[in-house]
Amino acid sequence: MDGAAALPESTGTRSTDVEGEELSPLVPRPAVRSARARRCTAALVIVAVAAGVALLVSNLLGDSALFFYNADEAVERRDDLASQRFRLQGTPLFEPADAFFEDRPVLAFTVGFNGAEVDVVHTGDPPELFQPGVPVVLEGAWQQGPGPGPAIASDGWHFASDRMLVKHDNDYRGRDGYDERITDAEEGASQP
Repeated sequence: MDGAAALPESTGTRSTDVEGEELSPLVPRPAVRSARARRCTAALVIVAVAAGVALLVSNLLGDSALFFYNADEAVERRDDLASQRFRLQGTPLFEPADAFFEDRPVLAFTVGFNGAEVDVVHTGDPPELFQPGVPVVLEGAWQQGPGPGPAIASDGWHFASDRMLVKHDNDYRGRDGYDERITDAEEGASQP
């Protein structure tokens, strides 16, 4: 032959696959997976599904895991809460001021509850119904140092918020204790 490798001679017998069908020697045989490989694949699928469920549950519970404090409670526990993210409830006392803080546009205002006042620096657009006298729930954390604009609380701290909820209609009534919280907010709001 002229340099080509010689093919092995066929013995004249043909092999059969698992189901007994006759196979040609030149047709690849179907792969037969071992029981161990199937168990490994099943275990990997189960682990992936469990991880996905755990991630979903942690994301869903993440918001509900934030502690909820009225402004007076948050001021009282400021040292404990200084490094934590939490929800702050209060009533805006005055018209908010548009300002710039650390080179970004913010809304600066003060909320009150049971005589305590908290200066707030909110990043982002407020809800449409945001106005003085209407209770709000803010998500964020304490930051030391005055915010932009006049510091009403004058205590060297402000609450840096990035999410705001406003009580606006009966959609919130009757859910997860909102009736009680809104009544408390309306009764405990400091009046300017």
